[in-house]
Amino acid sequence: MAGAIAGASGDVVRLLIEECWSDDSGLDRMAGQLTPGYVHHTPWGDWSFAEFRTGMEYVDSVFADRSYQVTHVISEGDLVAAYLSWTGTRRTDGSAVAGRGAYHCRLAGGLVAEDWDVFFPAS
Repeated sequence: MAGAIAGASGDVVRLLIEECWSDDSGLDRMAGQLTPGYVHHTPWGDWSFAEFRTGMEYVDSVFADRSYQVTHVISEGDLVAAYLSWTGTRRTDGSAVAGRGAYHCRLAGGLVAEDWDVFFPAS
């Protein structure tokens, strides 16, 4: 892994990205890393974890075999930003896709209180 992970806050973000986003069991684990009242900020409004999970179900309906890898994490106080790469397979035609993304969050008591992300396919 390139880049520096920023201590315990980086460990939480790495866990979410690399171990929780790819499947339902990971999303179950993710729930334990969130504060009560967690908010996922999107262009369509602020979502609860249940709505975030529904969004990930949509992503899974488009891309199979997703995996995510943290490239770099920066933290300042309770704010953490990560740059990552991801791969998957388009369900429509079985073609491979790879992309990059950014994830930002605010931690409270070592748990994610709110977050933002953006992803783009590169191929």
